[in-house]
Amino acid sequence: MTAALVQGHVSSGFEPVADAFADNFRHRGDTAASCVVYAGGVPVVDIWAGRTARGAWTPDARTVTFSVSKGVTTVCLLMAAERGLIDLDARVATYWPEFARNGKETTTVRHLLAHRAGLVAPDAEVTPEDLRAWVPVADALARQAPAWVPGTAYAYHALTFGWLAGEVLRRATGLRPGQWLREHVTDPLKLAMTFGADPTAADLHPLADPLPSTDPEAVAMMAAALAAPMIERSISLGGVFDAARIVQVADTEAWLSAEIPAGNLVTNARSLARLYAATVGEVDGVRLLGPDVVRDALVVRSEGRPFVGPDAGSGWGTGFMTSSTHRPMIGPGSFGHDGMGGCLGFAHLESEIAFAYQTAQPGALPDDRADALSRALRACL
Repeated sequence: MTAALVQGHVSSGFEPVADAFADNFRHRGDTAASCVVYAGGVPVVDIWAGRTARGAWTPDARTVTFSVSKGVTTVCLLMAAERGLIDLDARVATYWPEFARNGKETTTVRHLLAHRAGLVAPDAEVTPEDLRAWVPVADALARQAPAWVPGTAYAYHALTFGWLAGEVLRRATGLRPGQWLREHVTDPLKLAMTFGADPTAADLHPLADPLPSTDPEAVAMMAAALAAPMIERSISLGGVFDAARIVQVADTEAWLSAEIPAGNLVTNARSLARLYAATVGEVDGVRLLGPDVVRDALVVRSEGRPFVGPDAGSGWGTGFMTSSTHRPMIGPGSFGHDGMGGCLGFAHLESEIAFAYQTAQPGALPDDRADALSRALRACL
């Protein structure tokens, strides 16, 4: 591993975060990354280093951040709920009547957001054109029977989460997630953040090939999970993508040209941290969520052994990942979402801390980079 020139700004008292960031390059394989921390609505850490195949890394460099997308989509749904446009405990069919079939009649919006809907992967075959058109995928999920009685179990809805939550948002507000994100989040906060992107965009940097894994047991567990048809289909969307090469797929036109609100958010750490800061306080006069909405979303709804796959130690509230043994963030009260490859965004309501780590170097198994930064941040508070 090599050292890298860390650039940017670190406020007094937050130097341990910069030290951990530099250690990620020296000891944990990072080659291009950014880390941003807000406290009380202002940035106290804004650092970056490295380069990618497209050239020198800058704080404006954007990448695909995978399931970090789910946290952002959750913010959009919760904003609509706070405005009275969506009742999280209402039946999905209240907004999406076609959904009430094949055992899904009592499924609630909260079930969708807490991975409890039983629609982990599409049963019907879908195409890249269907993904770009949006409606065919939503219609296929509306026709489908759930894998379990909704609300009685959970399993991670790797990509279907985006169409399920997103179609409720569309039916209730007239706006798909990307439209809501632009009108109500990115424009007011001046963020560089979209679902999908032009593959030739100057600020879009490609992801590197993943680092080699060093934990044979973790590798075996991952291989066993991907061998389960439901999990493989959840990542491949029933075969549209190659689940075993999803990092490489992420930079292709097929992935970037669709709106996948569970997996193809393209952004940078500055924008991600600024968004989360606006969920726990005001940022330049903009606040996205009130404290009561956040506290409700923090109540753990899904944890422990899932319906399919191993118990990885994660916990979910309403849409957000919560502090857990797998992803502690800065401890109880933290909420956000990580993404395959290593990216992480989160906030903490009581401390008004917001954090984002973005990397163009997908990690190995295990990957301690985001947690190392979180531990360093926790020690500063």
